[in-house]
This record gives sequence, C-alpha cells and structure tokens, in this order.
Amino acid sequence: MAVIIVSEGRITFKANYHPELAIQARRYDGRFVGKTIGWSFKPEHVEAVRNICRTLYGVDGTPEAWANRCDVQIEVNEQDPHSPLWRRFNADIYVGGRHVAGVFGPRQILRTGKGVKFLRGEPRCALQHGAYEMDVPSGTLLEIRNYPRAALDFLAGCLEGHGSWTLAQG
Repeated sequence: MAVIIVSEGRITFKANYHPELAIQARRYDGRFVGKTIGWSFKPEHVEAVRNICRTLYGVDGTPEAWANRCDVQIEVNEQDPHSPLWRRFNADIYVGGRHVAGVFGPRQILRTGKGVKFLRGEPRCALQHGAYEMDVPSGTLLEIRNYPRAALDFLAGCLEGHGSWTLAQG
C-alpha cells in the first residue's frame, strides 16, 4: 500500500515498508507517527511526497491507484551480472516496490514477502560468517498478489534486463 491523504494542514503517507522510505521521507522532514497512521509531512511537501511514492512504489499515492489491483507472475531471467536485481548481500529483495524475499530474526530464517508465492523455484540464502547472500535464481516463477494496475509500467521498468511479467490467470 502507498496512499497519501491531505487533510487538516498535514499530509499523511501510509505505505508498506521499503528500505529507502525512511531515507527519502526524512529529506522532507517526514516523521513516522506509527504503524496505523504512517508518515506525516508539512503540506508544502505534497509533490515531493508524491514523487517518493512514484519512485518507490510506482503509483501517485491516490487511493484510487491502489484500489485497482491484479495478480502478476514474474519469470526471473537475470541478465545483468554487474547490477543484479535478484541477488542481495545482507539485504532483502524488493521488486517493483514489493518485498519478495528476505531473512527473519537472528537465526536468519528465509521468508517470502506478504502476498508473494513461488510457483517454480524458490529463493536461496547462503549464510557466511554471520552474513548472508540471498538470491532468486533465473528460471524461477513467482506470483505477486494484489499489485496495483497503475504500477504495471513501473514493474516492467524494474524488470528490464532481469525478467518478465504477465497477468496471472484466474
């Protein structure tokens, strides 16, 4: 979710976690108010907050953009060894604004993102001296549920050189 609400001289921005969100929000004096409210900004930063939303989630922050959703299937085909999308060192994997895979807790247990299902293949996690390397191998097919239709072009751009997507059937 990534929805902006302008009211009472404040902007609130409620969004799913993204590792870049706090960094970007603080550039515009954003304050995290709590899980139920999200981030709060001064009204003069409305366009900057919309740009954050477009950059991280591929939508403009309107409730309508988030309300129209679909399921997408992604086939992983990593073609860029210098800047891989599907391999991370000590970090979770995010694609098109959605958490795909990561580790949980001090034992570094592998987990998939909310609304993500692996249909063929699976993520791998290699532990090395207290650190980990995570990857999703080429040929893997995964489904992201409830993805905003308004962000499909954004997803296509994210996957360029890293895989392809189609609408899920059913």
